[in-house]
Amino acid sequence: MKLFSAVALTLSSTACLAGISVADLGTGAPPATLGVYSITLFPPDGTPEFTPLTDVASPLGGNVTFDIAAEHRIVGSSWATWSHGYLGDIYFAPNVSSLTISLPASTGAFVFYVEGDALAEASFTATANDGASLTLAILGNAGANGFGFYSDGITPLTSITLVNNSGGDFAVGEFGISADTGAVPEASTWVSGMVLVALGGWVAGRRRASA
Repeated sequence: MKLFSAVALTLSSTACLAGISVADLGTGAPPATLGVYSITLFPPDGTPEFTPLTDVASPLGGNVTFDIAAEHRIVGSSWATWSHGYLGDIYFAPNVSSLTISLPASTGAFVFYVEGDALAEASFTATANDGASLTLAILGNAGANGFGFYSDGITPLTSITLVNNSGGDFAVGEFGISADTGAVPEASTWVSGMVLVALGGWVAGRRRASA
């Protein structure tokens, strides 16, 4: 799993002190954890296939919403391929090049998979509300590819915009989510800690100088 920060895609997300980080999940199954967050997968969607939807209920409460209606499909029934044997729900976005996914309040992490309608390579860019972004070339013959976004606990994760740079229809699905656990210290706590460390170093320096 490759990690990227909002500051620069060449940096590891562990070097990012603030913001939202994004991970390339590849074509494997969704991770159990992302950053400090435990991921809860969405349960089966009982909506009839081919129903246009603008929201999907989150297992943690609230709804994940789409800015355009996406058709409910099921892999292995009304959608032919995916990855790692997944046969669950996906949401098909026909005749559009982008889809914005809005998340419930206090979302700490969100994962989803993407695949183009045609079984060919397509370039997709996913961008969080703070600008953290990742572009992947996804080969439909190889299955869907996952994106994972997670917050530092300070910057809220509220939305993700997915763009098909190659044009054409696509589907998203296999959602996973985590609530913001507050496991990361608040900004004021982090800053206060840094001030105390700096002050301790200054006092120690003064003592050595006067010895």
